[in-house]
Amino acid sequence: MKKFLALIALLFALTVPQCGRAEILYGTVKEAIDGDTARVELASGAVETVRYLLIDTPELHHPKRGEEELGKEAYLANRALVQGRRVALELDQVNRDRYGRLLAYVWLEKASGRELANAVLVERGLALPYVFPPNERYLPLIREAASRAQHRERGLWGRAKWRVFTPEQIWAELPHLAGYFITLEMEPEEITHSGSRYLLVQGKRRSVAVIYKDNLHLFPPLQEFNGCPLRMVGKVTAGHRGAELVLNDPLQVVVVQKSVRWALWR
Repeated sequence: MKKFLALIALLFALTVPQCGRAEILYGTVKEAIDGDTARVELASGAVETVRYLLIDTPELHHPKRGEEELGKEAYLANRALVQGRRVALELDQVNRDRYGRLLAYVWLEKASGRELANAVLVERGLALPYVFPPNERYLPLIREAASRAQHRERGLWGRAKWRVFTPEQIWAELPHLAGYFITLEMEPEEITHSGSRYLLVQGKRRSVAVIYKDNLHLFPPLQEFNGCPLRMVGKVTAGHRGAELVLNDPLQVVVVQKSVRWALWR
C-alpha cells in the first residue's frame, strides 16, 4: 500500500496542472454500482459513493426504462476494472453532486504508469463525455478517448452507426427506441431556448435534439446548425412532448455537406 501511495503521489506531482494542487483521496473499491459509480472505502475507514467525473454511462436501473442498452456491459466493465483495486480519487473544484456523491477522477496503478478509469470506459464506447461544471480538468483527455472510440466504432458508436432515423421515425418508434443508441438525421428549422435547454427542432417538435446550457460552451454557435443537414449520435429518451436526443459533446454531431448528400442520391 505504501508503495502504491508513493507512486501515485509522485505521478500527480508531475502531471497535475500547476495552477492549483489537486486534492487526492486514497482507498479500495468495495463495489461497482453501475458503469460510472462505485463504492470506495477510504484510507480513513469512511465509505463513499463515488460518481466518476466527465462521463455518463447507460443506466443499469432506470426508474422508467429499466436497463438501458449497454448498461450491463458498462457495469461489468467497470467492475472488472476497479472492484477490489486500490485507487486514487482526484477531486476537482466541486466535490459533490446534488445527491451527495463524491465526484472524482478514478486513477489506477499499472506497471506502465497510471490509468484513468473514466477515460477507459469512454474509449471502450461504453460512456459519453459528460461535463460537470466547473469540473473540466481532464476534459481534453476524455474527449480524445471518445474520438478514438468513435473512429474505431466501439460500443455505442458502432451500434448507432447502422440505426439511422428521421425525427418522424423516432417519434413513431419511441416505445421501442427509448434507451437505445441511434443516429438521428435532421435539418433543424429552428433553435429554441427553454430554461437550461436548447432545442434543435425540425417539423412538429415530436423529436428534438437537446443541448444543455452547461455544455453550450463546448459547441460552435448553435445558429450555425440551423438549416444544415446533421447526423447526430446519442441515446433516445422520452421527454414531455416526444422523443429527445441529448448532445453532451460536439463529437456527437456531424454536419453533412449537401453536395455530398445530393451526389449519393443521384
